[in-house]
Amino acid sequence: MSRPLVVIVEPYSSGNMYAPVLRRAGFSTCAVTLRSAAPLAASFRAEDFDHHLEYGADDAAPITPRLLDPVLDQLRGLTPVAVVPGEQHGVRLADRLAAELTPERANLPELAAARWHKGAMYAAVAAAGLPVIESLATRDPDEVADWLRDTGLGGRDLVVKPANASGTDSVTMLPGGAGWRPAVTGLAGAVSRHGIQLTDVVVQEYVTGVEYAVDTFSHDGVHTVTDIVRYRKRSVDGRIAIYESMEFVPFDAPGHDELLRYTERVLDALGVRFGVAHTEVMVTDRGPLLVEVNARPPGGAQPWACQLATGDNLVDRTVRYLGGGATVRPDYDLEMSVLVVFFAVRSGGRISGIEGLNAITRLPSCCHLKINVVDGDEVPETLDLMDAHKLGVAVLGHPDPAQVRADHLEVRRIASRVGRPGGFTIDPVPVPVTP
Repeated sequence: MSRPLVVIVEPYSSGNMYAPVLRRAGFSTCAVTLRSAAPLAASFRAEDFDHHLEYGADDAAPITPRLLDPVLDQLRGLTPVAVVPGEQHGVRLADRLAAELTPERANLPELAAARWHKGAMYAAVAAAGLPVIESLATRDPDEVADWLRDTGLGGRDLVVKPANASGTDSVTMLPGGAGWRPAVTGLAGAVSRHGIQLTDVVVQEYVTGVEYAVDTFSHDGVHTVTDIVRYRKRSVDGRIAIYESMEFVPFDAPGHDELLRYTERVLDALGVRFGVAHTEVMVTDRGPLLVEVNARPPGGAQPWACQLATGDNLVDRTVRYLGGGATVRPDYDLEMSVLVVFFAVRSGGRISGIEGLNAITRLPSCCHLKINVVDGDEVPETLDLMDAHKLGVAVLGHPDPAQVRADHLEVRRIASRVGRPGGFTIDPVPVPVTP
């Protein structure tokens, strides 16, 4: 009997975890890749797939019958049991393929745009009666001027970001709203760092609070939580998405009931019924407010670190469900205190003295150190998550949260002395105690 087949669209970044897990569980695998100069394409592992189909356009191109039908015809012959996106730029095509090929395991087609276009996303969440950050998606600076006047946000801090970019690409904070017009015109129609044509620009009020990401696996419209992480970020010259660290926190920590209720209602509002999602929420003095939903696995080391923290991750949970295994649990247990520490450089230049980071491996809680540069490499100033991933990451894990907190500060001390003038780190900061 032939093995059931699962399609992974754009199996890059952490999306490349699907195929090996599926194969071990007895599935056949098919990759569908888009035409793109995406930097993440280097993470594609062709040997993990039994079939590989190429879609004849990038993620920004309209999905037309001329492009879609040849892929659909080939996939129908393979009779897939599920279609999942591996990376953000595969979300739109995976949604469309799933609706055609596996409608019982697909998200609501009529809300497809709300799962990849941030303007449509905020509108759908607001239409469901949920509080949202005041936002406008447009390419027209004059429309922004009218919106600022009508909302009373003129002269207030603003965030400007692309409606269809991934990660933290081109996310900028404008103090007092200064420079919003050139910021909007500069992004409208530009090309992202992934080589994708940008569409609309989102302008929104700047809000502060504690930012979380809730990772979920959904089946039949039931949302199960695989992990919750708390972000710490820094702002440099208006760039507000420079990651310092992310910490896995307990499912039942104080305040999480409200966070989780809001997240589940957001997923319902966006028509999420099957598959994984990475939902970023800012908990403010107004309550939880959506930053964005990414209907694909979180990137970087997060699924691996989640396995360390909880003994599970959203990729494995998906595959167990597809294999008809045990009932999917709705939550998770935090088995170990785990903190992912990101690196950054304050100015572009040549790397030197990087071997000094090896001292991190001798810390009691160091589980993993990945450095992606060597002495002599030229690196840019760290402005976003993609820049940080190019440098590397340290993963700390220990049964004692106090040990992780102490080692976090030690990582920053070590990193501040090596790598570049000014260090391979942002400024060390006190690490708050997790409730």
